[in-house]
Amino acid sequence: MLNFVLDLLLWASMVLPQQSPHSNTIVRPCTDSWNDSGSDSKKNRPKKEKKEPAKEAGACLELAFSPLEIQEYLQSYARTQLWKITSEQVTEDSWTFSLELDKAELLRNAKTDPNAKGVDWTGGVARVHVSTVQLADRFARTVIRASFRGYGRSADQFAMQKEYWQLESNNSFENSLISALRVRFAGAQ
Repeated sequence: MLNFVLDLLLWASMVLPQQSPHSNTIVRPCTDSWNDSGSDSKKNRPKKEKKEPAKEAGACLELAFSPLEIQEYLQSYARTQLWKITSEQVTEDSWTFSLELDKAELLRNAKTDPNAKGVDWTGGVARVHVSTVQLADRFARTVIRASFRGYGRSADQFAMQKEYWQLESNNSFENSLISALRVRFAGAQ
């Protein structure tokens, strides 16, 4: 069911007419700098470090609406999805919540940990943070980040059994919320 809704949202975002450069834009992608890891000047970097640090997972969108309107819509969207939210903290410009996931939802939204090969997954929890900041121009930037905790049992009887595994997001969940925002607010024109 969740896949159907996500596919429908993605389809609707592609079918909506594209705005001409002269129209009033109310939805725009974030600049590339939204996901920078802070100050990483050459002076502070270790001399032997050769590769760039990986950017943190997440998704971003800028909308010409108030942070409160954006947050309220995402919270109402979550209620329509009938998500099993176990805890949440809400302000007018941020929302942090935990979401119970079944095995299929966990595997669809999280990267599998190479150290967790042979784990029989039973489910998990997503910890989601949605932050909306008003920008200088009439736009508000919404950044969505999720991390996952997977529960299961290792098939290797000699392996140390863990209570849970920390898993990284593959950005599917974050992008589904961004798609929902696009569909809702692009249709408000």
